[in-house]
Amino acid sequence: MAASPAGAPAEGADAFPLRDHLFYYFSQIMAHRNRRLNTELKPFGVDYARWRIMAVLNDQPGCSMQQLADTTSVDRTSLTHTLKLMEAEGLVSRTPRATDRRSVVLGLTEAGSRLFVRILPTVRAQTELALTGIGAGEAEGLMRLLARMAENLRDES
Repeated sequence: MAASPAGAPAEGADAFPLRDHLFYYFSQIMAHRNRRLNTELKPFGVDYARWRIMAVLNDQPGCSMQQLADTTSVDRTSLTHTLKLMEAEGLVSRTPRATDRRSVVLGLTEAGSRLFVRILPTVRAQTELALTGIGAGEAEGLMRLLARMAENLRDES
């Protein structure tokens, strides 16, 4: 079978314009938001990956590594590396679990909590920018739909 000419859709494939594909917009939104957030967070010495960890640990203090991995959708190897850096920076604590010394309890340190509070308005401003022209009811409805979609695709393992 010959290769498709440059600029031509794959032979035999149904038309698949990206702009008609729901997940195209998800990737566009996240890429633009993450790029903007990384720029905005740089003066705080934090990037989006660290911010996401801080947000989870603020919301779920004392969570396990597995809970953090599940909530952030980041693999444990990447999380371990970032957490070690954040621990060295004094932003997070990793304490052996009393009932199982092989497991750790994760949390923000006082410095991490203070930084989280300082960063929060910046993150909220980016969310408000993304929601420009979208009413509160529409945003709430969108959140419900997105939560349902996430649940539909969640691994059962």
